Amino acid sequence: MKISSSKGSIYGTIIGVAVAIPCIVYCYLFPQQWHMLVLPLFYIPLGFWLGLLYDRVNFLANYDVLTNVANRRMFEKVLSRYLNKAAGSRLKLSLIFIDVDNFKQINDVCGHELGDTALKEIAKKIKANLRPADIVGRIGGDEFVILCCNISNEESSGIIERIKKSVSEVTIGKFKLSISAGAAVYPEDGITSEELIRTADMLMYDNKSHRKAVNSFS
Repeated sequence: MKISSSKGSIYGTIIGVAVAIPCIVYCYLFPQQWHMLVLPLFYIPLGFWLGLLYDRVNFLANYDVLTNVANRRMFEKVLSRYLNKAAGSRLKLSLIFIDVDNFKQINDVCGHELGDTALKEIAKKIKANLRPADIVGRIGGDEFVILCCNISNEESSGIIERIKKSVSEVTIGKFKLSISAGAAVYPEDGITSEELIRTADMLMYDNKSHRKAVNSFS
């Protein structure tokens, strides 16, 4: 789901044209002022450029530059909006918390550049396994969150398993990427954004600890 529009260049051009039209009309009514026809050539590209600048500033304010997913500020704003909507309806929300396994090791051994590559690859895999209406954000160094509407616990588990499988196909340096995840459902697991994130985070760490225990015995 697009949580921020990128229409500034379009609107800017429209405003530029709207400002230019009076100049054109004026030159039509007063031909001796023909030199004012130069102004539309200035207003239209100026409007387009200002629109592009607005889109860029808007993107930097709302999105994580590295992974192109929502940043913490935008995700929390969207989550709050959906929770307010859900409070007055039967809308069911699922929040999935994802943490990258062994990310510090990847950074230490492979370097921060490959660490950034790992985060970008994981963000791509997450988005590839979501519905168009689902929202993904990066709220920490190696922490991602997903907001899904009207899905069951089983469907949340299915999304997590698809993402895990997809991420496991990626190798960075000598590391095969993997993630741990936990899901919290509104209103059963919490009614505020803090409660949902905290519950999903705890379930994620339970999942991570369980996998470490299993691996230590295998």
